[in-house]
Amino acid sequence: MDKKAIKREEVVHNVREMYHRHPFPTLQRKHSYHRHVAYMQRFFAEVGMDPRGKLFGDIACGTGLMLLDYAETFPETQFIGYDISPASVERANRTLREEGITNAQCYIQDIMEMEDRERFDYILSWGTIHHLPDPQEGIRRLCRALKPGGFIRIGVYGYYGNWERRIQQEIIQTLTRGYDLFDFEKKIPVVREWAQGDRNFKNYYTAPPVDLNDDDWVVDEFLHVWENHFRLKDVLSWLLKQGMKVLKMTDYYDQEILLDISAHSASQRFIERVRSLPFLEQCHIIDLIVRPYWISLIAQKPP
Repeated sequence: MDKKAIKREEVVHNVREMYHRHPFPTLQRKHSYHRHVAYMQRFFAEVGMDPRGKLFGDIACGTGLMLLDYAETFPETQFIGYDISPASVERANRTLREEGITNAQCYIQDIMEMEDRERFDYILSWGTIHHLPDPQEGIRRLCRALKPGGFIRIGVYGYYGNWERRIQQEIIQTLTRGYDLFDFEKKIPVVREWAQGDRNFKNYYTAPPVDLNDDDWVVDEFLHVWENHFRLKDVLSWLLKQGMKVLKMTDYYDQEILLDISAHSASQRFIERVRSLPFLEQCHIIDLIVRPYWISLIAQKPP
């Protein structure tokens, strides 16, 4: 087995083990995704897509809380959730049963081994791709699983807007150097000691804000075993290589970020200079100006 394959196998194992010990999202986020779902409901109406009778996929669904809000909003749509963690899938299915949801079911599935082809009308992959050992391959498999004419919405950490979280993680990595990778019982108190006394600590990146008293949340945000932050132009290039048409970009809170430099500058000469660049470089300039903490892209597979 070559070194790249060994690394991929190791990353997958570590991520699965982390989420086995600390499934995510936590219960504090139950019914917190209605705004996200309402945005997509408006989007489907805008593009003339009737969700009734369609198959939607939440890849990877974690503990299924976003899937729950989708399934409640679209009762005549069928939902399948995939996740790498058996513990998360078990919790997701239990939550769906407890809430009386009959149009959704979750299964154990690693994105990097997903073989679905032209199966889903809509795929959601929220907070997932930045935890994959090969994000470009992950996007290829997600796009392959879409039916022609289908839509995908991905959400990933942005590189330029997420610098503060990288600094926070480096503080903890420095303080816990020499600890076992999965020794979360020792690492979690270190996070709390630092965060509760650091006057520069910001806690507004997620909705609701990180609960420092919740072990699962602390692990996911500050102690993740494999996490990357991406430049917009790289994620766009991965989608475009799959023939996808990018339709919209938003931040975490569904505020649209136009991929048109004129929306981000009042200097006509600057706008003209940027527009002389290739599309991906134009988007790179927008990324540098806006610096989004979260990059969400909606794309369509050509009919």
